[in-house]
Amino acid sequence: MQTKTHIEVRYPDCDRMGIVHHAVYPIWYEIARMDFFKELGFSFSEMSSIGVNPAMVDLHLQYKKPATYPQTLYIITKMGSFAPKKLELLYETYDLGGGEPINTARTFHIWTGPDNKSYNLEENLPHIYEKIKKAAE
Repeated sequence: MQTKTHIEVRYPDCDRMGIVHHAVYPIWYEIARMDFFKELGFSFSEMSSIGVNPAMVDLHLQYKKPATYPQTLYIITKMGSFAPKKLELLYETYDLGGGEPINTARTFHIWTGPDNKSYNLEENLPHIYEKIKKAAE
């Protein structure tokens, strides 16, 4: 499974040179991650209501080309590795016109429960874990 999230570059996203500031990409990846989980069938609002969170513990970005105002971009999000207590997501950001990715990223998450401790998704929410397994295919 992969999702496609559209992003409109805003003027305040850019530095004085008109290039998207490096700190904006993690925000965009959060938006893409929310879209991914919604499509998966386990939205952030559902996670919050039961106290489950995919806490990010690592973020790696690679900047390949600059994005500028007023570009329209899209982010492809897909599953990387996963296990009952962890999850990796992969992202590629493109200009709407296509071409090579302008940025790639990887986020690594651990599942936490209502007590903010490690949470085994396969044991506690097996129907959700099955969705994650299918998304990785």
